[in-house]
Amino acid sequence: MNGRHLISLPQYLGVLATAILPISAMAQDTYSGNQGYSSSSSASPSDKSWLPFTRSGYWGFNLGAPDYEKHCAPGFSCKDPDVGGKIYLGGQFNQWLGVELGYVNVGKLERNGGDTSAQGANLSLVGNVPLGEVFSAFAKVGTTYGWTKTEGAVAPTGKEEDFGLSYGAGLGFNISPTLQLIAEWDRHNFKFTDQKAEVDLYSVGLKFRF
Repeated sequence: MNGRHLISLPQYLGVLATAILPISAMAQDTYSGNQGYSSSSSASPSDKSWLPFTRSGYWGFNLGAPDYEKHCAPGFSCKDPDVGGKIYLGGQFNQWLGVELGYVNVGKLERNGGDTSAQGANLSLVGNVPLGEVFSAFAKVGTTYGWTKTEGAVAPTGKEEDFGLSYGAGLGFNISPTLQLIAEWDRHNFKFTDQKAEVDLYSVGLKFRF
């Protein structure tokens, strides 16, 4: 994978967890004023959800740094996008398992004398595990229907659309009963005119519970 800088998931989540740990002291005061709210009650069912057959609905958005699998030609520069992001809607089947529907845009990669861009609609199953009163961990797997555009001096140019595997993991930090800070890593497989390639998105965001 020429020119791709890889950041391990444990390193990424470790840095983000360290960054948000100081906020936990403030959150403890918020939690003390919300009697009965804990890691178990945060996942307690609510009838509010916009997705069929689910409860405890939520929506959220993330912004972060995309990392393309580049395959750059010799003599041409390669530069990842400065920012990418996603917006999503979710609901729970039960305390441990839920589903998310969202849109992801990983920006434009500069490579081979042109730009390569990717975006898509994602559907994922999400597993959730509480980690005490404030933190939680989650993992997801699903599919992304992506559409891409490739321009350049040496690679085949054009547009492509196809389904691809997606998966990821992250940490959640409960700021309040209805607001959660998210640190997340996602990987999406996109079809481009010259290759099938993976794009990672390292991001932070906010999740709002209904």
